[in-house]
Parts: sequence; structure tokens; C-alpha cells
Amino acid sequence: MSKSKRFKRESTTFEYLPNEICVEIFSYLNGVDTVCAFSSLNIRFQSLVNNYVDIFNFKSISKKKFDFVIQHHHNIQQWRSLCLSNNDDTPGQIKLFCQLFPSTNYIHQLQSLTILNAQDKDTEKFVLQIPLFNNLVSLSIENVCGFNIQTINLPTLQRLTLTSCKHTSWIMNCPSLKSLEYTIADNCTHDHKLVFPKTLIRFKMYYNEYSDRIDFRKLLRQMPNLTALALFDKSVQKILPDGKYWEELIKSSLPLLKTFQFYFPYNEYSAWWDDWNAMIESFSTPFYLLEKRWFVRCDRDLEYFYQGSLYSLPFAFPELLINTSSYKTSISTLPDSDVNEIKSNYYTKINTLIVNKALAEPPIYLLPSNIIRLTLNATLSKSWLYLLKELRYLYIEYRADMSSDDFAQLLEHTPNLESLVISTEKLKKFTDDFQRQIVCQYLSERIKSLTITDSDYNYNRSNLGHVSIDALSSLTRIFSSKCEHLSLALKANPNTARPILRRMRQLRSLHIQWPHNFTVSDWLPKQSTNSTALDFVHMNDKQEFFVWFGNRF
Repeated sequence: MSKSKRFKRESTTFEYLPNEICVEIFSYLNGVDTVCAFSSLNIRFQSLVNNYVDIFNFKSISKKKFDFVIQHHHNIQQWRSLCLSNNDDTPGQIKLFCQLFPSTNYIHQLQSLTILNAQDKDTEKFVLQIPLFNNLVSLSIENVCGFNIQTINLPTLQRLTLTSCKHTSWIMNCPSLKSLEYTIADNCTHDHKLVFPKTLIRFKMYYNEYSDRIDFRKLLRQMPNLTALALFDKSVQKILPDGKYWEELIKSSLPLLKTFQFYFPYNEYSAWWDDWNAMIESFSTPFYLLEKRWFVRCDRDLEYFYQGSLYSLPFAFPELLINTSSYKTSISTLPDSDVNEIKSNYYTKINTLIVNKALAEPPIYLLPSNIIRLTLNATLSKSWLYLLKELRYLYIEYRADMSSDDFAQLLEHTPNLESLVISTEKLKKFTDDFQRQIVCQYLSERIKSLTITDSDYNYNRSNLGHVSIDALSSLTRIFSSKCEHLSLALKANPNTARPILRRMRQLRSLHIQWPHNFTVSDWLPKQSTNSTALDFVHMNDKQEFFVWFGNRF
């Protein structure tokens, strides 16, 4: 018998696999992809999808896929996990879902619910129904005001991720809640009531101590059962951290604490060298180094020694702020025997860089395979470019400066870049008034999401930058081939701007702000806001509208 015949095996198609194996494969996939791939094959797969596919993440999907899933998956009462998003690439999705399924009876059985960018009135109505989801084990809500939410009773809730104002009393009646990740958002003018359940075991908080005025002694006394605590301070102006303060607080209020992770920036003009040394010594006591084995690193600015940041090791957060112009004076309490671990293991969680200071050489511990987001608010030297081969999201802020040659080099080293947030002024400069061919070519081939921000001198990411008709024509010429999402502000007459925008044939979503002398009907005279319309139009209280186009899969 020949060798080829001896080892010949008959191929098996997916359709011949037993139901149990198909269901096991489905469990590793997002339900959206499973429904789109298998619903229209035959009755058997349609039945399997309806009865066993129960995890649906609608973040960043096209309107056409959303419609397909809603039309072909009729067993919504069996869904276990649901993620809805009002982000720019899926505008109005939560409102549309609520119109299609006005009663929470359809999804009250959910065990996991994620609501992203819940900051309009329509979404708040949905959030107010959360007390009816009495089977929830995991809940995540982004950008919500807690003032109007009544106290909820979720007896099975164990994990909560929350971005909200400091009005948190509504979460106090969750007896099984063990884990809370909380980001303070400045989106509320009501009186604040910052309280947390005593049942918490793990607590992570992102805050700005300079503006939020956190009383940690009062806050942490509410959580005596904590075993893990993580604190990320986003403030710019802050006094030197004091290890003695935290040592006393932990000893008195957190007797069970095993893990303490933090990022504390500081900027104290009155500080001297002796104060800096005292700060390091306060985190070098036997309590930290011997009893707890908690180690820290301090990155200090070589020129302005009163600026820097102190953080725990291993680094526990996805964001790293570059606020110093040199890392040569950095110091760590880590034992010498562990120094070799710094580069390979201690910084693996970092995937986002926020560069606020020009730094000639990047920190040696950053991993090129990890960095997918970059916020640039200072000049970036060429020595950083090797870190950016996996970069996908780039935010250019007002202090970032470079020539068109520098920008071309940046784009050359970021082959996976797909999202750009930038002002018109910066974009015109970096492209030589939209004429630099190689730069325009890179942008045309890569950018799928473009957001034009406000002017350099009035930078506010919530306000879009106004674009002239000439600039709009240049943008459509450069970005029309790949761009799927566009956000900008226009003062031009809608009748002039509409024909130019139609050249963006790949758009899945559009966000436009406009002045008060026009109405949404001037922009979209033939569009319907009905939930069954091909394109879904979403408007909020501001002079802006969002379109989620339904003809792109």
C-alpha cells in the first residue's frame, strides 16, 4: 500500500458534526457572528442557534448585522449576556433596542448586562428598569447619573463596573456584590452621596483627587472586608503621596487587605529633595517591604523634580501617563533580585499611552506588542516609533506638534492604525494643507474612524470641530475609500454639504453638530426616525444628530 493511501483520511464537513460539538463551538463565539453565519443554512442550525446561542455583544457592529440578528434570532427570552452601545459607531443603538423590545420581560433573565455610553434620556429610561433584572450576576454601566435612579435590589449581583457621578446610594442594596470598578464622571450638578456596600471584597476606582476631593478615611471605612484595592488618580496638581498615611489607614480600616495597587501623580512646587526622599522612605517601611511585600516605583522629572508619579509594582492599570521628561532618575523599592522581572512581567497590562511631556527615549519596560492606543499631547521622538506597530487608535491633542515628514514616519510605523481624532488645524498642517501625497495615501488606506475635534485653543473632546466646505471636500477625497465612521461639525448650508458627504460611500455611522439656524429636517429631509427604517436617526437635546446606516454589512 502506498504511503499516501495509508495516511489518507476522509474530510468531515461542519454540518456532519454532532449537535453537542456545534453547541460547544458556539459557546466560544459572539452570538452576533454565530447568528449571521449559521441562521440561514438549514432548519437544524436555525434550531441550534435559537436554543443555544445566548451571548450577544452588539458593540461596534453594523446596523445591517444588528437588524439581521433581531430578525433571525426569535428566542430572545433565553439570552444570558447582552452588551448594548451608544458609541459613535453604533449611535442610538440602545434607544433602537428599547423601541424594538419595549418590555424588559423579554430580557429579565439576563445574567450579564453591559450598557456603554448611557448618557441620554432614552438610555436613562432603560437604566431605570435595571431593578427588574433580578438574575443579574454582572452589570456594567458607562456614563450615567445616579441621582434619578432609585435604590435597586439585585440579590444575585456580584460584579459591577460603573462610570457615573458621585451619587452612588442606589447600589447599596445589593447583598451579594463583591467586586466594584468605579470611575467618577463629572456629569452631574446634583448633591453627591458617595457610599459603597460593606460587602465589597475587590474595589478599583479611577478618580481625580484634585477636583473630586475624596475623603479616603471615610470612604474605606465603609469597606472593611476588602482584600484587593486599586486606585488610579488622574489629577494634575497633587501633593507628594504619603506612605505613612496609607499604612495607618490600612492597619486601622482594612485588616484583610492583601493587594494594594495604585497610581499617584504629584506636582508640588514647594517640594524639595528631602521631601522626595521622605516620600520614598514612607513606602519603604517593614510594613510595605516585609509584611506585605508591596513595592513601588517613582518616575521623577529630571528638570522639574517636584513633578512625577508614584505607582505600585507590578503596574496594575491599562493606562500609562508620560508626565516626566526623563526616566533616568526613577527609583524603585523592588529588591535587586527582582529587577530583571521589570521589563518582562511588571508592565504587561499597559495598552494605552498618554504622552503629556516630550520624552527623548521611551521607558525600557514598554512592550511593542501591547500598545494599541496613543494620546499625543507633546512632541514624540522617533525613538518611540518601534512601540507603535500594533497601534489602532490615535488622539492628537493641542500641544502635539510635528512636521508632515514626522507624521509620515509615524504613519509608516503604524500599519494597524484605524482610528484618528484630530483638529482640522492639525490635520492641515500634518498633511501640508491636504497635499502631501504619501501622508494622504496612508490615511486613505487605513483610517476607518475619523473625528474632527474642536480648535487647538478651545480643545474639548465633547465639542466637534467646525469644518469648512473646502476642508470637507478634502476630507472626503482622502478618507472616502475606507472610512466607516465620521464625526464633525458643519456651519455650511445642508444643501451644499449633503452632496459632498454622499461621497463617503463606506460610512456606517455619521455624527454631525450644526448651528441653531438649521434643523435636522434640513439635513435629513427624507429620513425616518422609525425603528423599522433602514437607517436609524438618533437626536439628543443638543444641536446634533447621529445616523446609523443600515445598508452596510
